Amino acid sequence: MEAMPMTKYDPDLVTRFLHEYHDRGMMKWNGFYLSDHTSKYNKMEQSNKKKRDRNHSVQMSEEEIISVINQAVVKKYIVIIELNTRNLENEIPEFITGYIEGFFEDKLFVKQRMIALEEIYSIKIKKQ
Repeated sequence: MEAMPMTKYDPDLVTRFLHEYHDRGMMKWNGFYLSDHTSKYNKMEQSNKKKRDRNHSVQMSEEEIISVINQAVVKKYIVIIELNTRNLENEIPEFITGYIEGFFEDKLFVKQRMIALEEIYSIKIKKQ
């Protein structure tokens, strides 16, 4: 499509345009979402759904927890640890998955995080 050639400048037309044209401002942008925004929103929503749907398995006794820890340390298994805490929204925190890197007294080190035995709700060996 070719642009219309400007033959002459009309100051009355410009003045009329400036007085009569009503710019809708931000209203016109409310309907537009950038793909980055929708992608980020979808990821956030998916993460929130995982948090809402996360449930504890059956709570384990201290003896059961120690037994699984011993087996994981000896055979170098990856473990999945459920903590017995909740966040401010009453959601169960993400499970900790990794190798038991070490232990000291009643604390484990998994993914460079120190976890006390009394914080463990349940621990499982991750299936390969």
